[in-house]
Amino acid sequence: MYVRTHPIMILSNLWRVFYLIIIPVLRGFVLALQKDLFAWASGAWIDILIFVIMITIAVLQWYFQTYHYDSRVIYIRSGVFIRRNTVIFWKNISAISMIESFYLRPFRACFFRADTMGGSFKSSDLSIFLRPDKARAIMDFSGKRAADPVKNHYIPRRRSILALSVLTSNSFAGIVFISTFVSQSGKLLGNEFSDMIIFTFEDLARKLAFGIPPATAAIAYVLLGGWLIGFCSTMLNYRRFVLKKRNNTISIQSGLVTRREYSLNIRQINFIDIRQSVVAKILKLFSLYISIVGYGKHKDDITCVIPTEKEKTFTANRTLLFPDFVLSPPDLKSPKDGILRFIGQPLTVCICIPAAMGILIFLFSSWLSFVLYTGLMLMVPCVFFLVVRIIAFRTGGISKQGAYYTICYSSGFSLHTVVIPGDKIVSVRFRRSLFQVYGNSKTCDLFINTVAEGTKQHLCRNVNLEAATKLFADIDTVS
Repeated sequence: MYVRTHPIMILSNLWRVFYLIIIPVLRGFVLALQKDLFAWASGAWIDILIFVIMITIAVLQWYFQTYHYDSRVIYIRSGVFIRRNTVIFWKNISAISMIESFYLRPFRACFFRADTMGGSFKSSDLSIFLRPDKARAIMDFSGKRAADPVKNHYIPRRRSILALSVLTSNSFAGIVFISTFVSQSGKLLGNEFSDMIIFTFEDLARKLAFGIPPATAAIAYVLLGGWLIGFCSTMLNYRRFVLKKRNNTISIQSGLVTRREYSLNIRQINFIDIRQSVVAKILKLFSLYISIVGYGKHKDDITCVIPTEKEKTFTANRTLLFPDFVLSPPDLKSPKDGILRFIGQPLTVCICIPAAMGILIFLFSSWLSFVLYTGLMLMVPCVFFLVVRIIAFRTGGISKQGAYYTICYSSGFSLHTVVIPGDKIVSVRFRRSLFQVYGNSKTCDLFINTVAEGTKQHLCRNVNLEAATKLFADIDTVS
């Protein structure tokens, strides 16, 4: 029997046809320019008719959208005038998720998603609103949870979540949130309100400048505020984190304000990713992420499955949850004279910034304090980037044990140790720069593409070409 989605789906459908509102808006704008109030009032029935059409379309789309599932597939019917039947096989579904946001909870609704390898990069194969009990029933049915008892159970300690929040929170996401809040408050409450927020912040930055230019103090406080928002967001997202592993699925529950639940197909895991920042490397802390289509795909998703732990505890949990992903130390590494392949780019930036500071101070001597402070602020991430590349040079490389490849490399400000099953590697590409070709180093940069929605690329720098070719001899798509 086909069942309809939650009625709140009407609001989602209404947003999709919101473009129709441009007709009454343009009509009102043109008549306002003509200052013809009578013509606007006499034609108000057109505006009302358009609103009625919008609501009718949204209601009909909800009414004709139904779903049904059996032991093999889940069926979705949709469309008013053109009927669309979608069939998704359970065996092809990699991830199912239900997101119960705080604003959906009063309506007893949640956002339900299902993803397969054949879907869109940006959107899920199935995205509907359901009652939480119905969404959870589908998740239980998909993983056959009743017949698949829990094998391992993992709940991180609070200090692990605290460490993850401290080490992984970035200022950029918080700054985007702050700017969006200020701009939207101006639209909802008037420009005077948003101007008041900005003026209050400027005044606070002047009072708390502590001898440095107010402009640089404002930049610093914006970065700090963005980091604090990112920290709080991560803490709330990973509170009440519970992971349950069964024979066929991994179930994850997490979130305090927004509650999330995932059901992941173990056979669809593409690789595991052990990540560290520079600080985490020094403190010997580790975090584990997994790559599976549909998990971590949307901005409101969580991505980490083992928050930041000390090495002994982390290794025990990793082995318990992912025993098949065998981690091996890299035996194919960059030669000792190949360090410039790693540090050339960050070292150039670290040299250019002081040079640019000297030129600016020479040309604009009145800006001395501002240029010095800004230059020092820019040097901090550049030095961190240089340190990351040095660590990657010392610890990076590739190895193989059984059917699993271990790849150690850096990306941005993070250090990665990735364990990939051989059957999840899509292609391997060797690239040699002019320095590698004419320098008689017999090395190459290795690009390894793994299964994802599209592909995920891993870059291992400056390894021996002949040894790398032999290591990946079993992979069909090597170029």
